Amino acid sequence: MTDHISVFIVDDNRLLREGLVSMMEEIPDFIVSGSAETGSEALKHIKATNPDVAVIDIGLPDKDGIEVTEKLRQTCPNVKVIILGMPDLTEEIMACIEAGASGYMHKEASFDTLVETIRAAHRGESFCSPQMANSLFSRVAELVGNQVPREDFQLTSRELEIISKVAQGMSNKEVATACFIEVQTVKNHIHNILDKLQLHNRFEAVNYARERNLLNPKS
Repeated sequence: MTDHISVFIVDDNRLLREGLVSMMEEIPDFIVSGSAETGSEALKHIKATNPDVAVIDIGLPDKDGIEVTEKLRQTCPNVKVIILGMPDLTEEIMACIEAGASGYMHKEASFDTLVETIRAAHRGESFCSPQMANSLFSRVAELVGNQVPREDFQLTSRELEIISKVAQGMSNKEVATACFIEVQTVKNHIHNILDKLQLHNRFEAVNYARERNLLNPKS
C-alpha cells in the first residue's frame, strides 16, 4: 500500500490556494488535510490536523511565512515546511532556513517541482534550486569572511591620510590634489585599503576607520 503524504496549503491568494488544493487532490499519494489564508488560521488548523508537510506563502497578511515556520517548529516540530517566496532573495532564503523550513521555492516554479519538493521534504530532505544554492553559498562565504578579525590589519600613515580625506567627502581627484599625488595612486591606495580590511567599498572603509577613531579630527 502506498504511503500517503498529508499536505496543508497556506496562501492568502484564494485563486492560487484553491488551485493548489484542487491539483494536489489529483496526486495519488497526496491527501490535502486543509488550507488557510492567514498565518493565525494556519497555526490553529495545522496544530489540529498535524499534516506531514505545510506549503506556506511567505507574504501572509498577518504573520509572514517565516514567523509561522518558527511557531510550527515550536508547536509542531514533525511538520515539514516549504516556503513559497520570490526568486533570488538570499537574505529571505537564509531567514527561512534559520526558521526551520525544509525547502524554499519561488512562485515561478512548476507544479511538478512543488510536488517533488513536497515528497523530498517528507523523506527528510531539504531542497532549494541550484540558483538559490549558489546564492546561499555566496552568502555563507561572505559571513565567514566577515569573521576575520580586522584589528589584525594595519593601515599605513598614508592610507590613513587617504581614508581621512575620503571621510571629508573628497573625490579621488581632490584627494590627489591635497596629497600631491596622482589620481591613479589614490585609487591604488583605496584598493589596498579595501583589500586589507576585506571591505566592499570606500564608505565601509570610512565607517571602519571612524569606529576605531583612526581618522584625523577634521573627519
